[in-house]
Amino acid sequence: MELHYYKLEQRDNFDMKATRTVYKLKRDRRFSGKDFVRMVAHRYGFSETIIEGVLSDVADELALLLGEGAAVTVPGIGSFSLGIRLKEERREHLDDEQEPNSANLELHHVNFRLDKELFHDVGSRFARQTLTRVYGRRGKRITIDDSLQSDRLAAAHAFLRKNTFMHVADYASITGLSLTSAQRELQDMVKLKHAGIISRGRGTHRVWMLSESALGTDDE
Repeated sequence: MELHYYKLEQRDNFDMKATRTVYKLKRDRRFSGKDFVRMVAHRYGFSETIIEGVLSDVADELALLLGEGAAVTVPGIGSFSLGIRLKEERREHLDDEQEPNSANLELHHVNFRLDKELFHDVGSRFARQTLTRVYGRRGKRITIDDSLQSDRLAAAHAFLRKNTFMHVADYASITGLSLTSAQRELQDMVKLKHAGIISRGRGTHRVWMLSESALGTDDE
C-alpha cells in the first residue's frame, strides 16, 4: 500500500530564526467507530451486533475498574491507569507543608501504554508499506501564533508564582495543549533564557520552575 508523508517546518516564535522540522503522515484514510466494527465483523465472521456489544462491555468494565482506582491491562491492546492532581481552586490555599485531603484531589488524566506486541506488529506492517513524499521538498511551513504562545508563557509564569514547580500535565491543563505538545514547548522555553523557565530532574520526575531572573522580575 502507498502511504503519503510530508515535511513540516514550524517557526519557533520564541526565536524567529529557529525552525523545527518534523515528518508527518498524510491521513488519506479515516475509519469511524462503525467502520471499525464492520471491518472486524467481516474479517472474523462475527455479527456487527456482537462486536459492538463486546466493545461496549469492555468500555463499561474499564470505566468501572479505573473508576475504582485500579490499573487495568487489556490483552493485546495495552495498560490503563489514572493520574490525579490537586484541584485548581485548592492550590493557592494549601501551604507547601500542608497535606491535601481527598476532597482536594481530582482525576487529571488516564495513562495508556501500548502493548509491546501490538507496537511491534504495527511496526512490522508499517515497514512493508511504500512511502511517497508529497508537497515538494520544502513541504509545509507554518508559524505558531506568537500571541497565543506568549499567552501560554504568561499562564506558566502565573502558575509558578503560586506554585513552587510545575509538571508537564499542569502546563497541558492550563494551556489546553496535549501532553506531547506541552512537553515540547516547555523544553523549548528552557533553551531560551528570556522565557524565564528552567527545569530540574529527569524523565517522569522532571519539573519546571521560574528562573532566578524571572522571580526577580515577578517580585518587582
